[in-house]
Amino acid sequence: MKRLSTILMLALAFALVATTASAAGDTFTKTLKKNSRGAEVTALQTLLASKGFLTVSPTGYFGNLTVAAVKAYQASKNLAQVGQVGPATRAALNAEGTTVATVPGTTTGGTTAVGGITTPGAEGTLTVSAGPVSNTNLYVGDMKAQVLNLKLQAQNSDISAQRVQVDLGTNSAVYTKAFTTLYVIGDNGAVLASAPLNTSTVVKSGTNYYVTVAGFNYVISKNTSRYLTVAVDVAPAVDTTYRTTYTVTLASQGVRGVDGANVVQYTGTGTQPSQQVLINASLVDSSNLKLSTNSSTPLSTTVVADSGSTKDQADKVTVLTFNVKAERDALGITDLVATTSMSGAATLTGAYLYDGSTLVASAAVIGDTSVTFSNIGGTSGYVIPKDTTKTFTLQVDVRNATSAPGTLTATIANVGVTAQNSQGTSVAAANITGSATSNNLYVQSAGPVFTLIGTPSISKSIIGTSASSTFATGFSFNIAAKGTDVSVEATNAFVIGVYVNGTRVATSSATYVKPTTGITGNGPYVIADGQTATFTAQTSFIGPNGTYTPAGGIVTARLESATVNGVSGYTYLSETFRAEPSTPVTL
Repeated sequence: MKRLSTILMLALAFALVATTASAAGDTFTKTLKKNSRGAEVTALQTLLASKGFLTVSPTGYFGNLTVAAVKAYQASKNLAQVGQVGPATRAALNAEGTTVATVPGTTTGGTTAVGGITTPGAEGTLTVSAGPVSNTNLYVGDMKAQVLNLKLQAQNSDISAQRVQVDLGTNSAVYTKAFTTLYVIGDNGAVLASAPLNTSTVVKSGTNYYVTVAGFNYVISKNTSRYLTVAVDVAPAVDTTYRTTYTVTLASQGVRGVDGANVVQYTGTGTQPSQQVLINASLVDSSNLKLSTNSSTPLSTTVVADSGSTKDQADKVTVLTFNVKAERDALGITDLVATTSMSGAATLTGAYLYDGSTLVASAAVIGDTSVTFSNIGGTSGYVIPKDTTKTFTLQVDVRNATSAPGTLTATIANVGVTAQNSQGTSVAAANITGSATSNNLYVQSAGPVFTLIGTPSISKSIIGTSASSTFATGFSFNIAAKGTDVSVEATNAFVIGVYVNGTRVATSSATYVKPTTGITGNGPYVIADGQTATFTAQTSFIGPNGTYTPAGGIVTARLESATVNGVSGYTYLSETFRAEPSTPVTL
């Protein structure tokens, strides 16, 4: 009986090979469409599978999956995507020149057996190990969320993986309350097969629940590896009782494949790849909005408000640039409050919120201290797409500036932002975090404007064999006179601060090179209104390890203040004029 069965199987294999060969290569002759059957359909499906358009084994029946695969093939050839094989598609298929067969482990005309196996007759082994899982947090309503990643390795032969069995653990809620569908996905992101999770597909064995997903053909080439992902759909509503941790494990011998010799191969027994995943509230309900200061926020500098008929105004001064990130859902900002401050005689009138060059909203500044942007973006708010960051700019109008600098600042805190999620529900206050704060801007109607040139330097040299070191630092910068002449003392005009690990430990008057252009006089040097002069200020200091602590601390320097027009007090420079090299200089 056994010998007779073997003979019958060989005869069937030979018949299938012969039939398929007649319909392969350049032998597509028929119009093939939905519900067609036969050898040419089998050959068509095999060719589509070999090119990645079809992810199930050939059946000889032209069903919905084949319709979709034909459309994908037609799209790749710039043909009309009609889902059936007519003259144009048949010509493209015949031009492929591929001879195929449908029996694993056999060849026709010297080419590949079913499923792209290129090692006919060779026996192999199939092993599995855990691949990386990008995120173990799932959310109610998630679709195709990764729960397990499998690295499959074929040795000695190509192997066609055709089945995955997953252990869902001992809690039946995993499939009755938490997950609705399980998928097996290839390393190109295509779904190879799926199964709904219900009492018909999930089987209990002992104390554990198992689901088996089969019917695909996923070839791992000889002596290489590929990845399979097990993913799930999370139920659209999960009671808080079931928002808990579940363990998903590959079952023992959980992956089954076939090698080039048509021998069934299983992955091993023992400890299998496993992953714990936590179900959280829905993405919408758990969405976050995060604020932060953008690095392009203006550093401390002088702003000369010299426009308008009275030469005491400045329009749309950029005070703050900040980021807003939407996490887990698209979020719409509906209201935003900024806190502002303007010392001295100057006042703030209007404020503007920009997204790049797009004006998002405008509002009046109340009492120099508060701006409220209301009803931003209409009923949906100003939408920030899911898991993206938008960068906004806050600008203000300044009036009544005087020659005495006034300090301008702005802050946006999380409590000042109101937003809603994609379903129109308000984002909880606890889910709006972070803040953004400006640097100090010094507003005046006339005076000097400092601009840093290049990157400030700082260097270290050892003094003999002692523990002391000499540090040298230098700054190059322009001073422009706007609205008035500016005078700079010939000596002691600039002060440099020395810092160790961010703590100021000493100051030093800097020497500087007399500008060659843009000045008159021999000290003080006068920069005429509208002119610019270039200065290079530098100093050196000794830093013995025993004096500044801790030893090995990071040494930096800042140009802290300048004496101009006979007044010392331009102390706002240090935030902009810093010598902090990318390679740390240490004590």
